[in-house]
Amino acid sequence: MQDVEEKNVTKVAYVIKLADNLVSINKTQYRIVEDHDSGFNEERIEERYNNVLDKYDYIVGDWGYDQLRFKGFYEDQRKESTLDNRISHLEDYLLEYCNFGCAYFVLEKVKKAPLKNNHRRTNHRFKTRTNKFVKNVNKSKPHNNQHKRKPTRHKKTTVSAKKTFKIRKIGEKNK
Repeated sequence: MQDVEEKNVTKVAYVIKLADNLVSINKTQYRIVEDHDSGFNEERIEERYNNVLDKYDYIVGDWGYDQLRFKGFYEDQRKESTLDNRISHLEDYLLEYCNFGCAYFVLEKVKKAPLKNNHRRTNHRFKTRTNKFVKNVNKSKPHNNQHKRKPTRHKKTTVSAKKTFKIRKIGEKNK
């Protein structure tokens, strides 16, 4: 009899440590930005990694109850990013969703997808937090989403005579 039984573990990803702070996961290079309490473990990453994480700019792995959990984050300027998955909210994620004082690591993708130039114009008519509405300064030129429309003509509505209903009690016969 063998004292140690080997577990049949299938590798989901191939992790190769290239340098002290450089690692390759499925031929994609990541830089180890932070390794808190030696949370980075190559073997466990190979077992638990999911290919969905490839689309993110940052991958965070945290440990809780001896289980490795992943979360992906985007750059703040990305169009795909929401408030919850922006890298600037990493500290909030660690405080709210991770066990207190747990080991974790942060990986940054070396070759990120290029950022699109999606700057906002200053003279727009969208609602902001500080102002109710920001007025368009140049009124001769409409903004991109402000099309010149023909005035709509509404049909005149006629007011019909009010109907009156007689309320009768239950059990009362029609008269």
